[in-house]
Amino acid sequence: MTASVITKSATKGSKSVSGIFNAIRSVLFNVVFYLYITLFLAFIMVPLALLMKSDRGVRGAILVFCKTTLWLARVIMGIKLEIRNAEMLPKSGAFILAAAHQSYMDPIITYTLRSDVTALAKKELFSLPLLGTVFRKIKIVRIDRQSKTAHRAMDAVADHVVELGRPLIIYPQATRVPIGQTRKLKSGSYFLQEDTGLPVYTVATNTGLFWTKGFWHRSGTAVFEITGEIAAGTKKEDFMAELEDKVVARSNALVAEAGYAALLPKPSA
Repeated sequence: MTASVITKSATKGSKSVSGIFNAIRSVLFNVVFYLYITLFLAFIMVPLALLMKSDRGVRGAILVFCKTTLWLARVIMGIKLEIRNAEMLPKSGAFILAAAHQSYMDPIITYTLRSDVTALAKKELFSLPLLGTVFRKIKIVRIDRQSKTAHRAMDAVADHVVELGRPLIIYPQATRVPIGQTRKLKSGSYFLQEDTGLPVYTVATNTGLFWTKGFWHRSGTAVFEITGEIAAGTKKEDFMAELEDKVVARSNALVAEAGYAALLPKPSA
């Protein structure tokens, strides 16, 4: 048997063992995470939301939940976290954070950077008995994605964000997009900046490689990178091109940097 055959065989065996290990970790992590979030919602966040006048206690509890979840992801699933350029974000006041969205990990990381952040959520989530209570308490912005006048609701969102003086996270891809898939970017962040004059910061990530949209995850280092600010007054066409570059293209670069370029969409001919 040649050395190259032995090496290939060893590599295959190593990948197989790694896959089995990741599968075991995935099962354990999913069980612990969903049990944890259910118990935390039911016995800590919802009672705080019902009993406290302000949202301070609830937000403090959510911060504990987020930090603990990232610790569980690291200890159980082997997902380390690297946050790049966090110093770019203002420490106080309102701004818009236009971010790539690949994983549940994304909003959890964002919350650890600014625990006063607010977000958009589809109206159906507000009818859920536990989650809806918490969303209302911390003033998450309710939107109707199915409405034909959904774009008009951005005026109300703009007023809400300015009034609160808090950062708003918005996902231009509108939903979690698995690695290897593409989705046309929505222009909500452009109109919000136009209406509010607030700065727009962008985020790229490769979190979906590790905490995936599915059940099976993998260990590795997830990167959450602040990729800069889009200048106020930028024309819509230029704004969207910059958004594509700083959110989508840069996220693809982070996927390639982690060694998973083969998972990316093939460039069109």
